[in-house]
Amino acid sequence: MVKGSLLYGDNDAATLKDIVQSLFTVDFALFAAAYYMFYLVIAAAVSAIAVIKFKVDYTNLKISQLRREIFLTLEGYTTNAVCYWIVLQFISSWRYDFTDVKDVAISYIGNSLVFNAWFYFSHRLWHSNRFLYHYVHSHHHESVIVCPLTALSNAWTESVWVSTGYVIGPYFFGFSNIWGWYMVTLSIVLEAIIGHSRIPYSLEHATHHAAYNKNYGFFSYRMGRINFDKLLNTWSYKSEIPRMCKLYRREVMSYVWNDNEYKVNWDMLGKDVDCDEDIECGIPTMVSELDERDSSDSSIPSCLDCNCLAQNKEVLSCQEPMEEESTPLNNDIPLISLSSGKGKNRRHPAFLRLVSKSLQKIKISKRKSTNSKS
Repeated sequence: MVKGSLLYGDNDAATLKDIVQSLFTVDFALFAAAYYMFYLVIAAAVSAIAVIKFKVDYTNLKISQLRREIFLTLEGYTTNAVCYWIVLQFISSWRYDFTDVKDVAISYIGNSLVFNAWFYFSHRLWHSNRFLYHYVHSHHHESVIVCPLTALSNAWTESVWVSTGYVIGPYFFGFSNIWGWYMVTLSIVLEAIIGHSRIPYSLEHATHHAAYNKNYGFFSYRMGRINFDKLLNTWSYKSEIPRMCKLYRREVMSYVWNDNEYKVNWDMLGKDVDCDEDIECGIPTMVSELDERDSSDSSIPSCLDCNCLAQNKEVLSCQEPMEEESTPLNNDIPLISLSSGKGKNRRHPAFLRLVSKSLQKIKISKRKSTNSKS
């Protein structure tokens, strides 16, 4: 076992002063450049495959979203690079023998399981706490319709929080073969980009952006890790989320995805479908009762038409009846719909909770005044 940090060799560990000074060295500059290069190559390759092979249409993204994601990616990814570098200096027990395949495999699997648990429970906590959601995670959910650029468009606070998960395995459990650790960190970047790309078998995280309280772990379980969503009842398929048909209509109609099969309907892939073109989506403040209704309430129909099209079954249209009639949210308080420019009703989840509460207060005050008069 090597006693020493990556940069300072045989010293027991780098001091805080040493770590800060190392951020201004050529070593860190080369490390950050290699890390950025990996991201750019993977993001470009995944985007090309999504567009050319699977006909994913990214033209529905607004320039304002892309601009915001570029700035957030620079902020979040740079923070990640700094945090990874600090971890490399902080851990004093790195093992560098890449020929020890067993040790590399144990470090990879161990760090993967630890990080997967850390991310799942952290992600779920962000969505259940208003303060944490606002200051840590809300920036990522400003993008309701995702693309590869969305993957790492995080605030620096989220990047620091997530990066803490990379310390736990090496420091507390001894999964400190550095090559296994590198494989985990790079595979997470790959998974994040694929999970936001809309290519087949990666829509579980797009479902999270549509439902907010489902699929916290997104793509990790496909890399041989535990699916905490299924274990803890936060898993959902795209067909169970009504908003998926509107947000990702092409993908929903092109991919068959359930417990029994995963396949691509190549005949439907890339075809235009008879759905509304302009989609207005509010941004939730955090998980609310509305989000739970969107994802689990049986009174709201799932997008059966889209599922039928995905399997080449006859169907009338992709319009959902829930768009025409409002469904009660709390007793007799209706779900609020706002009119778009085309005159069709669309739901705006960002405003619903606030407006519904306001209506509830008005109704209670009216009842009180009526009772007082009588």
